[in-house]
Amino acid sequence: MEVDKSIWFCNLCQGRSNVEWKCLSCQLLLCNTCKSNVHSKFKLADTHIIIDVKDIGTSIEDSYTEIEYGKCNLHKNKETCLYCRDCSRLVCLKCVSETHQQHVLIDTDRIYTEKESQVSNLIELYKQKITSITNINNICQKKYEESKEKIIKRKEDLRTLLEDHSKHLVYELEEKSKNTDLGSKLDNLSETLDLLKVCQQSKRVDLLLETTKTIQDTDLQENLAARIPRFVMGRPLPRKIIKEFGSFQEENVLDHNEEMEILLKSTHSTTLKIIKRIEEISDKKCYVIDDSSLYCVELKKEEKFHIQKVVDIKAFDVSLLKSGDILIAMKTEGKIMILKPSLKMKLFHSCVGFLPRGIHISNDDKVIFGVREDGNLEFLRGGQIRILDMNGKEENVFEYDKDGQRIVSLPMKIKTSSDDDMFIIDRISKLEGRIVFLTKSGNVSWEKSKDYNILTPQLIIWVESYIKT
Repeated sequence: MEVDKSIWFCNLCQGRSNVEWKCLSCQLLLCNTCKSNVHSKFKLADTHIIIDVKDIGTSIEDSYTEIEYGKCNLHKNKETCLYCRDCSRLVCLKCVSETHQQHVLIDTDRIYTEKESQVSNLIELYKQKITSITNINNICQKKYEESKEKIIKRKEDLRTLLEDHSKHLVYELEEKSKNTDLGSKLDNLSETLDLLKVCQQSKRVDLLLETTKTIQDTDLQENLAARIPRFVMGRPLPRKIIKEFGSFQEENVLDHNEEMEILLKSTHSTTLKIIKRIEEISDKKCYVIDDSSLYCVELKKEEKFHIQKVVDIKAFDVSLLKSGDILIAMKTEGKIMILKPSLKMKLFHSCVGFLPRGIHISNDDKVIFGVREDGNLEFLRGGQIRILDMNGKEENVFEYDKDGQRIVSLPMKIKTSSDDDMFIIDRISKLEGRIVFLTKSGNVSWEKSKDYNILTPQLIIWVESYIKT
């Protein structure tokens, strides 16, 4: 460690030059002169430990630093020499003889090593925590700025929309104004009026006869009413329009550099031979499917499972709607069925020539599901990701990326993030799989498969946040 010696001074002569030493026994900084001529005359100076100042704050200084155990709290003139585990304190020999004879006593060096190790571990944990909080704080600041930019952009978009609409209305008004211009008609009437006045003042009968003969009163009989546009103010903008502007949603911020540890909390056995899919209803309730049926599984008191068959059906995957209805991707048919709480089932969507696979409902109530071509599994070429609305109407299909490569082959399972981006388990062959990250606009962001010789994921869970204990 580089030491700035210019800020030091000798503790004996107060000089700032040649401060090269530190006596660990006296805890004094020394210049060369005082070390040789003054400190050497101290009592037992030859037993003192003196180090070079460049070793201050290093392991060399630590190796010479003596461990201090202090005086006994009860017997002030006695040094502590043992640690009592029963009483959790340092004791002297007199304490041992008086009250600690039957207690568990260990050497002070041993307890020092134990506690020093604990402190070292705590130091590392605090360093990690500080680093993690620093990272989270940086992420928060970044997200604050992103949200601020979105608010400003939203405001500008609405302002632009209003300005464009108002400009259009002004233009339309000006065009209508041109069509209803009465200026030329006013000029014609004024000219005729001047001619009539001249005729009247002339006192000539022939001119009066000619003028009244040529001038008709059709202009006077014409309806002078004109239709003009009048801007009518719309209704006062309702407060609910503010909701359309946008609002805040609380979300947890994680340090992405911190590893997440997953621990097994508990296991439960069922009478089912196989469980192919699980769709959570609540913390203690879920739907599961096996080869031929859909079941409702509930964790009752005393950690016992209650299993009830809902319907016999060959399903590949299921997803739960907010209404309580269940969407079922059929295993051997090109159909997605909807099962009502009344157990009435009807067709939700048909995909002729394809078999639906993984199905999922996004946060914005879109039905996202994968399909593969209906045929031999070994010769599949037609994997797609399809997006439906809540009425089963197709809104989008994602099949190829920007390089013309097929996005998925056999999309087994789909989950979405809080931003409605998609995580897809895709099967490449019988033994190989991968995880594809697809943005909600259909762009492939990354895929996870090349880091492993064989990757065959079966289930994917989007973790928004977790609490580390």
